[in-house]
Amino acid sequence: MGVTGIGIGGPRRVARPAATGCSMVPMATARAVPTAVLLLSIAAAAAQLSAAAGTASSAAGTSAGLRMPRMVQSRRHQGQPPAAHKPSTLDCEWKFYTQPLSHFSEGSTLGGNASFSQRVCIIDKYWKSPTSTAAIASRGGGGSAAGALKGPILFYTGNESPIDEYVNNTGLMWSLAPKLGALLVFAEHRYEGLSFPDVVGVPNCLSHCTSAEALADYAGLVTAIKDDLNATSSPVIAFGGSYGGMLSAWLRMKYPNIVDGSIAASAPIWSFPASHPPLDGFGRTITRGVSAAGGATDTCRDNLIAVFPLINEAGRSSAGRAVLSEAFQTCQPLQSLGDIEALLHTAQAPWYLLAEGNYPFPSTYIPYSLGKGETPLPAWPMRVACAGGLNTDLGISMAGNHSDVRYSIALGPDSTATVDWDVTATADGQPLITNTTSTEAKTLWQLVRGLSNAILTWNNISGDVHCIDVHARDDGGDDDDHDHAAGVTLPPAPAAPPPPVQQPVCTARDKQPSWQPIICNEHWNQVIYKLQGIGNDIFWPPNAPRNWSYANEVTQANNGCRGWDDGAVRGYPATNDPLSHWVHEYYGGKKSTQAASNIVFSNGQLDPWSSGGVLTNTSLPSSVIALLLPLGAHHLDLMFEDPADPPDVTQAREVEEAHIRKWIAEAYSRSTL
Repeated sequence: MGVTGIGIGGPRRVARPAATGCSMVPMATARAVPTAVLLLSIAAAAAQLSAAAGTASSAAGTSAGLRMPRMVQSRRHQGQPPAAHKPSTLDCEWKFYTQPLSHFSEGSTLGGNASFSQRVCIIDKYWKSPTSTAAIASRGGGGSAAGALKGPILFYTGNESPIDEYVNNTGLMWSLAPKLGALLVFAEHRYEGLSFPDVVGVPNCLSHCTSAEALADYAGLVTAIKDDLNATSSPVIAFGGSYGGMLSAWLRMKYPNIVDGSIAASAPIWSFPASHPPLDGFGRTITRGVSAAGGATDTCRDNLIAVFPLINEAGRSSAGRAVLSEAFQTCQPLQSLGDIEALLHTAQAPWYLLAEGNYPFPSTYIPYSLGKGETPLPAWPMRVACAGGLNTDLGISMAGNHSDVRYSIALGPDSTATVDWDVTATADGQPLITNTTSTEAKTLWQLVRGLSNAILTWNNISGDVHCIDVHARDDGGDDDDHDHAAGVTLPPAPAAPPPPVQQPVCTARDKQPSWQPIICNEHWNQVIYKLQGIGNDIFWPPNAPRNWSYANEVTQANNGCRGWDDGAVRGYPATNDPLSHWVHEYYGGKKSTQAASNIVFSNGQLDPWSSGGVLTNTSLPSSVIALLLPLGAHHLDLMFEDPADPPDVTQAREVEEAHIRKWIAEAYSRSTL
């Protein structure tokens, strides 16, 4: 997500097959908050809720000017799923609603009225008339009137993937639906899955793929579904995780007349430059995951801080390269400094993926989305990675100031490497490793073998990798999702040239679905993964000069609008704005939450994206809550419950449910015939 198209929610996701066995699927300041304080924030939220008067509501918004979606097709899954099957797309009744290609400028589309079909999954088996006092009172208190009232609607704001992925994994909605007697609705994002417009012959077809258009889709869709089902008084609660969490929060902010509350999990709405998030947020959070605070060990963290500069310095000699080749289990001997640079990239790339998928149970959510099939990552993969040797105290000592990236690392009494920002050397000017059988060489071997074992937690998830090719990419595939987050920042790609004025019409379908167009059209620059190695994380070397400045690093970024040279798809802006002015002005940045209501923001401190999230209740209205989960990974609270869930995740779900019940009761109390 951001300047070069790194996908929010981590990787670009692909739809899972609709099978019964579907598996479940970055800190605002440099100083960590004690766990006790984080747990207290959840308890405080619960106490605040129980004491609330229940009368807060948001000023009514407006959806005036939206063309109402029209249902054009409905199809229920044929056949009955097994009795004990896990909730999935097999439970869906699939419907398609006609949406305008542009809600805001219909006249700019082909024929002035271009449209597309939006796919929606609806599950009505839990939907019941409400029995609460507030709901009955809203209908005048009579039993027959209460019978005419419909239950609430739980609405998922689809992300940058086919909707199947979220139907199969958003367990919180599935668990709440029978408790609340709710209708479940999962809406697919435009330009995803089966909701992809027919763009051939459409002028500037990519220009209509924006978050603003997606929100307008959802607002119109909710209204249309309520009309179709005679449920105009049903409260609507929005849910979303990652980019979907941003959409969920923004839907409540922009259309408070459409949804009555939102659960926004792992939603980095403060990740843009104007909100001034930490530029090395990803690295800080990854580092937490390999420390005692994240459930691993501080020894693992310290070994990782030491290993990368040691690899760089050891790689300067043939003896050092021989030790590194064997210890890292490379497919070919390391022969050059270029090979050492490649090794550093390979050794740092998987840590983002392990952090995002650092769930307390085995999960295929991240591996499947990156084409690694249904083989799961193990439970707590960051802890597993550390357990392969990095938890061992090898007697390596460090002295100096790591936060200033000016320190020394001693392998032994006669083998010390010095680090001064992006330069390593030895204290005596001699090679770090001169003999492959020395004590220092053996210590280095143990350290690097532990690193190799660690990254194989990801690289060898299939179990069939017999060596590590340091020149092969295994950090998320060919998209741009992980180039920056995974350890080595690549140079920004040049902006695409503007499309020829005389030929603005698209002649083929876009090669990449919604994410790339969204960040290009709206100039998204989520800067929380911009820097690493500047003294707050495990990574080395730094990817910025010692005298770096926030403004310089942000404005040097490129928003990734590369386009494609064949000219088949068009519509990207001719220029880019690394400061993301439009996003800040349209959605409001930090001030937006001060004027909002009925939103729960949840963020896990093991999730790299939490560094761009709403992490504190300071200056928030009473009905906008920030939950911090010390052992939470990427929107873990939205997933299906698991016996291994840490207590803070269970508590977060309880707080979320309590707020949802409060919002529903308030909505019914405002309802009129």
